[in-house]
Amino acid sequence: MPKLNVFSNPNALWVRPIIAPASWLIIRVTLGALLIHHGSNKVFAGVSGLANHLSELGWPLATLQAYAAAYTEFIGGIFLVVGLFTRVSALVNVGLFTIIVFVYHGADTFSDKESGLLFLVMSIATFLSGPGIASVDRYLFTKSEAPEKV
Repeated sequence: MPKLNVFSNPNALWVRPIIAPASWLIIRVTLGALLIHHGSNKVFAGVSGLANHLSELGWPLATLQAYAAAYTEFIGGIFLVVGLFTRVSALVNVGLFTIIVFVYHGADTFSDKESGLLFLVMSIATFLSGPGIASVDRYLFTKSEAPEKV
């Protein structure tokens, strides 16, 4: 089957990706930047507020969990922006936001779960899509292919 060019076939514009790798890059970098923002609020302002709140809710090891959440968001966000250990960072965030959405906000209304759910879905998509071509992972973990000798 011949490959359709979206610019030579106007109908293809509505069904074919224009630049699919760029789409995943945008999702990965946006997710990372948002995680840096959320994590930096906890890291630089201190996690004591979150730790106290988790303690009031009866969570075990509340201080440890508060630090883990803050640094998972902050450091994981940095890794996602640059594309370093992308799948590991995304998977750790899948775990974090699964807990946030279904346990921490478990009894809350959907509007309270909405942003956590978006982070969860973006983390799953990033895990499945991988780092992409514009990433440190690609530079570190792919062998340069030498030209074949004839």
